[in-house]
Amino acid sequence: MNPLAIAPEEQEEFTMNSNEAEYFRSIGRLEGQVAALTTAVGELKTKLDGIDARLDTLDRMANRWKGGFAVILTLGAIAGFIIDHLFRWATQR
Repeated sequence: MNPLAIAPEEQEEFTMNSNEAEYFRSIGRLEGQVAALTTAVGELKTKLDGIDARLDTLDRMANRWKGGFAVILTLGAIAGFIIDHLFRWATQR
């Protein structure tokens, strides 16, 4: 007799019922969702690398201009503040 053979009473334990079949189908669907999430995370990493490259460029430009960059940034903020308040004042009338 083969020592690896399954006894008939044990063989009944290995038959799948409908709950187990649904369980394995659910696992298959989850694997598909995990694959989709992995792809999405890879795309996000690519986008973040692009953003990091742009920020590095902006940082290098800021270091080159040093104080001038801060002055231009401040003037832009002040101009935006004034324009915003002018539009608010004009729409309230």
